[in-house]
Parts: sequence; structure tokens; C-alpha cells
Amino acid sequence: MLDRFHSDDWRPHFFLSYARSRYRPDATDPDRWVVKFFNDLCQDVSHATGMPNPGFMDRQIPAGSKWPDQLADALSNCRVLVALFSPAYFSSEYCGKEWAAFLERISRQSAGLKRPVAIIPAMWVAMDMSEIPPTLHSMQNIPPGFPPAYAAEGLYGIMKLGRFREQYKETVLRLANIIKDRAAECDLAPGQISDLDTLDSPFAASPPTVRGHVVRLTLAAQDLNGLPAERDTYYYGRTSREWTPFRSEEHTTPIGAYAEQVLEDLGYQSVVDSIGEPAADAEESPRVLVVDPWAAKDEDMGGRLRRLDAKPVNVVAPFNAEDQQTTDASAELDDALKKALGQCLALAGSARRITTVSAFRDALPKAVNEAISRYFKTTRTHPPQIPPTIPRPSLKGPQP
Repeated sequence: MLDRFHSDDWRPHFFLSYARSRYRPDATDPDRWVVKFFNDLCQDVSHATGMPNPGFMDRQIPAGSKWPDQLADALSNCRVLVALFSPAYFSSEYCGKEWAAFLERISRQSAGLKRPVAIIPAMWVAMDMSEIPPTLHSMQNIPPGFPPAYAAEGLYGIMKLGRFREQYKETVLRLANIIKDRAAECDLAPGQISDLDTLDSPFAASPPTVRGHVVRLTLAAQDLNGLPAERDTYYYGRTSREWTPFRSEEHTTPIGAYAEQVLEDLGYQSVVDSIGEPAADAEESPRVLVVDPWAAKDEDMGGRLRRLDAKPVNVVAPFNAEDQQTTDASAELDDALKKALGQCLALAGSARRITTVSAFRDALPKAVNEAISRYFKTTRTHPPQIPPTIPRPSLKGPQP
């Protein structure tokens, strides 16, 4: 354990505590959106405070350094902790240890003093109160005056959806000002923390409930027996669930399983079905259709897609740039898709001609966010037959 403290000029104003992505399918950085948020926040905090070291993130630890010591050093010196709330955050043992260590440091210095807690929540994804541990319900998770899209979509959503770009900038600036003000109010001096390995996560004792709504991923693809004679079988399997449109030596995961992993990393539950299955016609959940453009050419499959288009759902259509047969027939396939799913493709968040697995990973959350938003706007609500016995909690700050 290090026993050194920094001068005021070089203490980080904030420590970013976040859950690392658990799914790393290729060389692309799976946490790049967190890194972008951190850099944007550092820039605004630096402008607001004039300090040369606005924030700390574990990605700053140089290769070859003693990682636990560097982490403890930052937790001992930072002025506030910014916790990036997501379902994965509260299930991460290490995030809980960071929280416990910093809270212990606060407690040692704040005994008998009336100070605000030097922990600032930032919502990475939109969350209900049921998804946040009960011990944190009194925290001001969504401060007054923040853009409405922040509460509705979370930081990740407003970063990914282009129409919220200005609201994202405003959210980051407001968070930077809160960091500056909270650091001044708390006036937290450097202080030694306990070894993280000796601490328990405070969230393990009161885990949040899982998300109440499941995202349905419907696959529209043929199996080996249904392919036209001229189509390359390399990307297909015995069932549509084995369809792997971006198959390569590095990527062998079927697209349905891959999509489930991407959504799990964002904290969503999901189920995968296929066109033609009874469950595929259910309307009790937000849905995204992942469609093979070759399926739209098939008479039977094309007819099913046209019926789906009558009640539009968000669509993501892979067009693998490494699949020469698909590239050669792209104009014909694109035309078949538009004829079968014209309304679906016109929806905000739908995407066709997704040429790489990385582009698919970026496009899928946009489609899911739009599907969830539309689901809550259009679905019928069924009020309980018996009035609730307790008031419904809401995301609000503690009473003065």
C-alpha cells in the first residue's frame, strides 16, 4: 500500500468508478465510450477548476505498474468519486470495493460534521429505482435542471443517438460543475484507504432487482436447408440461430448469441427467437429484428417480413463487407429489403448495410433504445387491481 499524498494542484478532482465491459470480441476497445465520456468530463472539469489533473480513470495506469497500488493512490487523493451507475456496476465486486474504500475515507474525516457525501452518481444507462440498491435510494441520482434525455436514455444512450448530441454536451458540463462544487463543499483531505482486497462490496447485501422488461431479438435468416442453391453456406447453420453473418477465423459467434452478450453488457435481459416461431409474434416486450438481406429475397420469408412491416419494429441488417457474394449482390439485396421492410427501415434507430461486427455492436444499442422508447409510448398499461400500499419511489434527491 502506498503512503504518499499529492499536492493540491496534482490531486485528481474526481475518480471515475465504472464496470469494465465483460465482453471483448475483437481488437476494438469495448470501453471506448466510457473513455470518451471520461475525456470529455476531464476537459470540462479542467476548464471549470483550472487544475492540471481533473480526473483519474484506471486506463491511465501505465503498463508494468503495480495496478492495486496506483488505484489505491488515486482513491486516497481524489476529491470526489464519480460512480457510473449501470446494472453491471452493482454486480461488480471491484466497483463495490472502490465505493467501500472511498466511503470509509469519507467517514474518517466527516465524523460529527454536516457535509454532503463526496460521491456523485452518473447514470450510464437509464435505470428504475428497483435496479438501484435500496441503500442508495436517497441519493440525488438525477439532479434538477439536467436534460430530459439524460434521465430517459442515460449517458450511453445520448452519446450513441446523434439527435441528443447537444444534450450530451450539456449533461457533461453540468456534471463537471457539480464535481467542482461538491469538491469545494466537502473539502476532503487526502487520506489513506484500506487494502481493497480486505473490503466487501456494500451492494452484495442488498442487490437490486433485474430489469423488468426483456428485449426480444428476432432473427430473420434461413438455415442450410432453406438457402437458395447459389448462396454460400459458410455463414449459415442447421437452424437460423446458428446464422453467423460476420463469421471469420476471429469471430465465430452466431449473431443472436453475440447480440445477447452485447445487451447483457449494457444491463439488458434479452431472449432470441426466429421468424416463424410462435414466440416471435408476441408483443409483450420491446423487439429488434436482425435480418439477413438474403432472407428478404425468399418468397416465404419475404412474405413474413412484409407482415411484420405492418407493425414496424426496429431492424438491423448485416451486410458483411468480407462476404464477396453479398457485396456483389448488394444493390439487389438492398432493394429486396426495402420492399419487404420499408416502414421498419425508416424508423429512427434502424440500420441497414452494417458491414462489420464492430459496426453491428454500435448499431444494436441504438435500435434497442429506440425500440424500448417506442414500446413505452405505445404499449397498453394495465393498472393493478389492488391499490398499492406504499408510495412508488422516484429518482429524486434527499429532502433538505
